[in-house]
Amino acid sequence: MALPNIIRPHVQADPTLESAIWLQQLRFVAVAGQLAVLAAVVFVLRIELPWLAISGLIATTALTNIAYAVWLRRLGISGLQLTDRLPSEHIVSSLMLSDIIVLTGMLYLSAGLANPFALFYFVNIAVAGAILSPAWAWIIWFATVLGVTVLLNTNVPIAALSSGNPVSSDSGTGIWTIPRIGFLVSFSTCSGVITYFITALTNELRSREEALKSAEDARIRNRQLEAMATLAAGAAHELASPLSTIAVVAKELGLALQKQDAPPAITNDVDLIRSELDRCRQILDRMTSTAGEAAGERLLPVELDELCDESLLSLREPERIDVEVHGGENQSVLPLQAVAQAIRNTLQNALDASPTDKSVLMSARTDSDTWIIDVIDSGEGMTSEVLERIGEPFFTTKEPGRGMGLGSYLTENVVRRLGGTINYSSIPGEGTKVSIRLPTNPPS
Repeated sequence: MALPNIIRPHVQADPTLESAIWLQQLRFVAVAGQLAVLAAVVFVLRIELPWLAISGLIATTALTNIAYAVWLRRLGISGLQLTDRLPSEHIVSSLMLSDIIVLTGMLYLSAGLANPFALFYFVNIAVAGAILSPAWAWIIWFATVLGVTVLLNTNVPIAALSSGNPVSSDSGTGIWTIPRIGFLVSFSTCSGVITYFITALTNELRSREEALKSAEDARIRNRQLEAMATLAAGAAHELASPLSTIAVVAKELGLALQKQDAPPAITNDVDLIRSELDRCRQILDRMTSTAGEAAGERLLPVELDELCDESLLSLREPERIDVEVHGGENQSVLPLQAVAQAIRNTLQNALDASPTDKSVLMSARTDSDTWIIDVIDSGEGMTSEVLERIGEPFFTTKEPGRGMGLGSYLTENVVRRLGGTINYSSIPGEGTKVSIRLPTNPPS
């Protein structure tokens, strides 16, 4: 049965979307500042500028930012995920590229690099390094260097700014003089260094945030596991005595009924009581061993085929499981009972999900320093909404009385404690595939 590689989704915040609001505000501040500077230069300093053309470029920034604000608002109101719309990083990158083009155009109309506001190129470079991926940050850097190259070659001179400036296109005898070449090299180098260090620092901060989030998730899961162990221990303690008493009474009642030659219907009812008592005891044992005792199990050298054999023990209908083991010669040091119970939970879920006349495939193989154990059922599959909730305590898709919603949760805890991963993929109507990856050298 072929299943696509659909990993259970985990919703994560997009770093560029998180920066969207303040970038929008920054661009509005830039528009206001540009208009203020233009008014001061034209009406206060009385410097002749093509103010209509420059105003048009400023209007371009304002209109694109308004469209960006509308897009963000619609995105927030509709609640769409980023995969449903154009990725936000592409939007932000396009806006920043347009800002470089607009800045280059305004500088071209106002003496080029002789204009002191050419330093604002560094603002674009710094912002791109902080909020964009490294690839896009370097694209912004290249566009900036290209704009500087254009301005070094040509611009509209202004006497108050261009006179005597070595990087103005109307100064000197040649187009590419030594000062201009030196300026281009120094600008490219300085801006490249800024881009490199800001992107490196940003990536490090993002990695730290992800590590902190993972640590927090692990802490929450550990607290949930501790609470589960406490609940299981309390339930076992409180229920053990009355269940034992009922079991003794049921056994004595059964023996008495056999001596009195009671009707089969009555003896069958007593046998049913005893079987249900055994089932309750098994549930309590499974809860306590999986939630608490297995966490402190001693590590032992285990082979892959040995782990698979152990996982089949105590299963209902183990004959419906087709086992394939490939390359199981290498050993791993694992808590055998805990891992076997984790795989057993997955196998039992697969058996419960599959029709009684269909089998379940368990395929185990080695890949470098990792064991990969796939469990594929023949059930009805799961929707994306159900996949998102797999692993939550007490969440189950089984009928009442057939499951407590703890198997997948406890399995994930065991696998993650050993440094492994568990992924679910499913298509409604075509079954589910669970892939467990365990390192052969798990963390101690």
